[in-house]
Amino acid sequence: MSAGAWIRAQRDRPISTGERRIAFTLIALAATVGTLLLTTVPGGPSQRAATPHHASARLEAPTPAGPVASTAAEERAAREFMHGYLAYIYGRARAREVRGATSAFTHALLARPPWVPPSMRARHPRVVAVHLAGTLGVTVIINDGGLVDYPVALLLVRRGRRLLVSGLVGA
Repeated sequence: MSAGAWIRAQRDRPISTGERRIAFTLIALAATVGTLLLTTVPGGPSQRAATPHHASARLEAPTPAGPVASTAAEERAAREFMHGYLAYIYGRARAREVRGATSAFTHALLARPPWVPPSMRARHPRVVAVHLAGTLGVTVIINDGGLVDYPVALLLVRRGRRLLVSGLVGA
C-alpha cells in the first residue's frame, strides 16, 4: 500500500468518540497556546498593532530650566501631539502630520511606520484624560471604543517657549 493510499484510508475511516475528544482537546489546546503566544510575545501582531512601536526612539534629555510649564501648557502640548499621533497609529494619518513632537521623534516615527490591521482602523480613539507624571511627564488616557482605556506616557521637553513630545516613556 502506498503512502497516499494509506493516508486516504485513514482520512475516510470513521473515528470513535474517544478519538474525537482527543482531537478536540488538542485543537483547543493549540488554539489557546497560539493565542497566548500572539498576545504576549513582544512584537507579535497584537502588540505591533496596539502598542506604540517606536519605543526605541532616542529620547532627548530635558533642558534644565527650572519650572517648565504650567499644568495647562503640559495638557495643551499633550493633546496637540495625541491628536495627530492617534490618527497616525490608527492608520489615518502620516507621521509628518503629527504635530507637537521634536524632530528626532518625528524622524523615529517616519523610520518605523506602524502595522495597522483593518479592525484597528475602524476604531475611533479619543483622549479621555491627561495626568501629570512628574516634572516633564504626562500620561494620556485613551479610549478607542474597546472595553478598557489604555495609558500612553509622554516625555515632554522645552524648546524655546513650547513644550514638545520627545518620546514615549516605558513603551
